Amino acid sequence: MGLKIQRIIFGILTIATFVTIFIFSSQNGNLSGATSRGFTRKIVEILQIDRNLSESEKENLIESCQYIIRKTAHFSIYAIAGINMYGFINTYNIKNKNKILIALLLGIVYAISDEIHQIFSGGRTASPIDVCIDSCGVLFGIGIFLLVKNIRNMKYN
Repeated sequence: MGLKIQRIIFGILTIATFVTIFIFSSQNGNLSGATSRGFTRKIVEILQIDRNLSESEKENLIESCQYIIRKTAHFSIYAIAGINMYGFINTYNIKNKNKILIALLLGIVYAISDEIHQIFSGGRTASPIDVCIDSCGVLFGIGIFLLVKNIRNMKYN
């Protein structure tokens, strides 16, 4: 696949990921909480870790798991953003170390802007911890891209 096509695909995927993050950050506190509670409930049910629990115990379990699920969601969507951003930047003739730095800085800046955006969504706050989690997700995504790229290069060389 040509670099121009890769650039377009990864550019579109990066924008789509940023739009998805923006939409989730636009949710007010009640809607955001309900979304994550519903998602957590589904995971608990799928894993069947709620068997033999009373309804109140099940609700306590969901409440306890919800924080981990929310932070995992932050990490995961920013890992996807890291893959897409690095994939886009990788189509340019730049030193690898600079590609990593550019993608990481862009991810950090977007994470900061996302947290600021949440301040304006009713019942939400900005969290420096979320910026750190998001940034780690971006770095992880870049690492995944590089790992796959190196494996692919080993296979075809």
